[in-house]
Amino acid sequence: MIGSHAEPDKVAEVARLATAIADRILAQNAAGTTIPPEQFTMLVRAARMLLDNGVAWPPAVEHVLMEVARRIEQAEAVSDVAPAASEGDDAVVHLTQFLGAVKRREGAGD
Repeated sequence: MIGSHAEPDKVAEVARLATAIADRILAQNAAGTTIPPEQFTMLVRAARMLLDNGVAWPPAVEHVLMEVARRIEQAEAVSDVAPAASEGDDAVVHLTQFLGAVKRREGAGD
């Protein structure tokens, strides 16, 4: 988006949908159900749109993203004993790149 100024109603709808996706991911995780990589991808795209428009992430979205980032960091710490690549790796790679960009943006603002 040029200038990163989406219509407020659309941004609010993205925030609502991102929250719904995050809530679903949290429920699936609590139930021990496999979380489809597409859900992570949708959440990452919605979070990126919110970030690009200067909108704070809803609490559930932030919780899921930070939890996934924590797990990725833990996995990287033991990467020499990590299992072979799984079908969800594309979503994790996408999320890792996104979170890296968020960290760089936050660091630039200091």
